[in-house]
Amino acid sequence: MIRRPLTVELDIKDSPVRRFLDERFTSGLRDVQRHYRQAGPSLVVPSTDRQEANPGTIGTAADWLLRFMLHPRPSLKLAAAGAALCGRRSDMVDAFLGVAETLGYDTDAMLHVSATDFTGPMGGNETDPGQLASACWTLALLTEVFRNPAAAMRGPLERFHSHRASANELLGLASPAALGQLAAFQQVFASTLLPQLANRAGRWVLGPKFTGSALIKADADLIAAGLLLELKTDSKLSLGITTMFQMIGYALLDFDDTYQLTMMGTFSARYAYLETWDIGTLLNELADQDVSLACIRQEFRQLLLAHRLSFKPSRPGRASLPGS
Repeated sequence: MIRRPLTVELDIKDSPVRRFLDERFTSGLRDVQRHYRQAGPSLVVPSTDRQEANPGTIGTAADWLLRFMLHPRPSLKLAAAGAALCGRRSDMVDAFLGVAETLGYDTDAMLHVSATDFTGPMGGNETDPGQLASACWTLALLTEVFRNPAAAMRGPLERFHSHRASANELLGLASPAALGQLAAFQQVFASTLLPQLANRAGRWVLGPKFTGSALIKADADLIAAGLLLELKTDSKLSLGITTMFQMIGYALLDFDDTYQLTMMGTFSARYAYLETWDIGTLLNELADQDVSLACIRQEFRQLLLAHRLSFKPSRPGRASLPGS
């Protein structure tokens, strides 16, 4: 059984998922990458020292910031789940709820409302920009706990092993460098990304999951009326193979065409650079032949199902590996 998230599988070259995509979508990859680099603009938001602000946390916090610019109260379930994993001794859930209240949430009803599916930008959260940036940093740290509890709890949240957290302490975790990065991204989103997306009429989804997410953990950043969009905050302007495969993987996991995807794209926040592709045209170019999206989705589904069926649960006193 494939138990790792899609993004982790793509980093492992001999994983069945990575091999599946390697075998089908690399013939034209270099040409797509070259065109992407050639069309790219100059750097707009320089990166900061990683000792002052972790690059991974910056990316997750930027994703939260974009959500709050598109919807006044997006779902906080990911961060809530991370808070719950911190354990009762830290009082992290209560501290998290205090952070949510500063963002205008009714915490009694918050977890029963899924503000992820809407019909276009609804106007942003009205919290003071500095407070919003601090809250996004907190939500990013808690999201990292949900995604990788052991690693995340060795980071800034480690201090709460020895004493209870408060909302104010969580909001104070963001360094000046981190807040500066988020302030710059907020300007880029407002001036470049949102105007290019605003006229896309239809179904918008924040953090969409897919039919295939039941077979492999996967959730994207944003779907904007048929456009599958991934936000990137990398300091280098490049279209890496894992980034491309990540987008393709999401598109393939929409087995039932629930989101009616027609395009995919990336937004490089540091370069204020939005690039989009027609999905069918891109797959044909990458494969260097005509590709049926419906057929390749079915092949991918069969791959995931095959690995699920070959998984044998562990027996007491005996280790068991996928496919053994």
